Amino acid sequence: MKIINSAMRATSSLALLEQLASEQRRVLSGWRGLVLLRRSTYAIPPHERRWEHLPQDVLDLTPLFRQMQRRGEIRPVGKFPRLYEVTVPYARQGYIDEREILFELNPYSALSHLSALTFHGLTDDLPKGLVVSVSADTYGAMRPIGTRPSDWDGIPQPSVRKPAQILGSPVQWRRVQPERFFGVAEYQPLGYPLRYTTIERTLIDGLQEPDLSGGIANVLRAWVLARNRINIDVLVHDAERFDVGILRQRIGYVLDQIGLRHQIVDQWRELSKRGGSSRLVASEPFAPNFDERWNLSLNAPVNILHEKFT
Repeated sequence: MKIINSAMRATSSLALLEQLASEQRRVLSGWRGLVLLRRSTYAIPPHERRWEHLPQDVLDLTPLFRQMQRRGEIRPVGKFPRLYEVTVPYARQGYIDEREILFELNPYSALSHLSALTFHGLTDDLPKGLVVSVSADTYGAMRPIGTRPSDWDGIPQPSVRKPAQILGSPVQWRRVQPERFFGVAEYQPLGYPLRYTTIERTLIDGLQEPDLSGGIANVLRAWVLARNRINIDVLVHDAERFDVGILRQRIGYVLDQIGLRHQIVDQWRELSKRGGSSRLVASEPFAPNFDERWNLSLNAPVNILHEKFT
């Protein structure tokens, strides 16, 4: 959608709205406004725009945001400072998505566990909120979602917020050590990027923290549903990065049951040892049902791994 009339000198508000419309964004944060207006300043020659200076700080946009509110182009979202809903015609269809708000408030995070299982179509359970993983060092190796390295030349990246709720939905924050914050990707089902854990990382997380993934039965069902979508090389690579023996045993057992093989997984089996922690579900007591191949107490409804789901 072209909002700016090329016969007129572009205003700063129209420059912002044009970029928001191109990605179908309906939420505008202060930091994203700064990035977008800086892009427009570089892209539009001075004689074709009405503003003169390259903005250097979010505070430089305060007068602009006030003007846009008075014209009914944006309005505040909840009680979050410098967070706005876009209200011009292109954005008036339907409701704003809580995930878009999430990534404006914390642009370094990734939706994970049950939220990711739902996104990847691996569960019918409807989550009652969002499960979000973040790196323990806040920024990790990521830059704010939907931006490029050049956007941050000469300006600081935004700080983060971790709200307990977004649009009334609870948000469960999971802090991950920096070296284990991997296996995430960006997807664009709505026009703008959303960051989720990949299928492979989501399945691994489910075995490690089933309570955050709808329970172990839901996790095992997801492995069956994902069987033909798993990139086994990626899965094995991610598992090796964790370097946890019991995790290899759990993954190896599940892969055996759903009929997936890999040379490295065969090597894992040779290293598996029977011990006090050798349970499929760490938080549940030992069960007499035992898998000799993987030296693993099967304290979960493993019959699910042999069922057929459509």
